[in-house]
Amino acid sequence: MQQTLYFIRHGEPLETGRLLGRTDLPASISGNEQVYAQLQACDAISQVISSPLQRCQTVARAFCESAGLTLQVDPRLSEMDFGDWDGQSYEVLWQSTQSPGIGDFWQSPWQHTPPNGEPMSVFHMRLSDWWQQFTTTASPQNTAIVTHAGVIKQLLATWLGLPEGFDTHLSRLEIGYAKVIKVTVFYDDTGRAWPKVVF
Repeated sequence: MQQTLYFIRHGEPLETGRLLGRTDLPASISGNEQVYAQLQACDAISQVISSPLQRCQTVARAFCESAGLTLQVDPRLSEMDFGDWDGQSYEVLWQSTQSPGIGDFWQSPWQHTPPNGEPMSVFHMRLSDWWQQFTTTASPQNTAIVTHAGVIKQLLATWLGLPEGFDTHLSRLEIGYAKVIKVTVFYDDTGRAWPKVVF
């Protein structure tokens, strides 16, 4: 069995320059239009899964309504919770003398957790749980997943077989607003999933 997955980052938020994790800021009209166009361009989509945050869910729901599909919303696909930093401007965060600071986090996110935020190990685990469940209950249909850059980056580590705790790729990959990461998943005779990132 083989299936194709399209992971789409949400569109540009209504307000930029902020660290958005669980902060539920909507996407701009043009941002939603870009994601909608990406969804339309995906090949033979038969199911759509979305983060519950409105910058993802609003456009995913609109697409499903037009395509006659039922939207699946999964909270495990939410962005990382940045705790006290969530929703703050990058300018304020970079000027802060608090320790750990945002620079510490960007350089070593497994070692530095935002104050009152979600540890990277917990973020990793909830996405690993989602991926494990998704691949053990999969059917041969094309799926679009509307989610966040942090979610996609963490799943990339899983697809590429990077060791737990590896984080160098997080600061070296840029996934722009409304960009698509295509993944084909092959299932062998034992049901094991073999994902390939397609460029």
